[in-house]
Amino acid sequence: MKPSERGDITIEAVVGIVALFLIFQLGLVGLRVLVADAAIDDAARAASRAASIAHDGRAAAITADRRARAVLAEQKLTCRSLNVNVDARDFAKSLGETGYVIATVTCVVPLVDLVPGIGSKTLRSEFRSPIDRYGARS
Repeated sequence: MKPSERGDITIEAVVGIVALFLIFQLGLVGLRVLVADAAIDDAARAASRAASIAHDGRAAAITADRRARAVLAEQKLTCRSLNVNVDARDFAKSLGETGYVIATVTCVVPLVDLVPGIGSKTLRSEFRSPIDRYGARS
């Protein structure tokens, strides 16, 4: 092997290692997004269910927000920005009418700690849960 060929092999090895490192980092980003998406789905589902057993729209919104935040904390998901929106207008329907609570959870998941310069990803999930048709409503 000539001395000049040794330098070529070194450069190829460095390029290969950097490429493998970048592929690994992108895999971590994909994994974080998948895990975060599942956590946000769980939070929206739990929020809408908790809201659906409340007695009025205001209590439903407060209960849903608390439940969504608790689920995300249990799953150790940190959101740069978290918004829990609850559509509880069906609490105004008369007893016996079918109504639903819709909880929407929007989370901005930071990714910059995995790959510098990549920023963040906004994930959103919505879930609808029926309100007890004959339960107390205010």
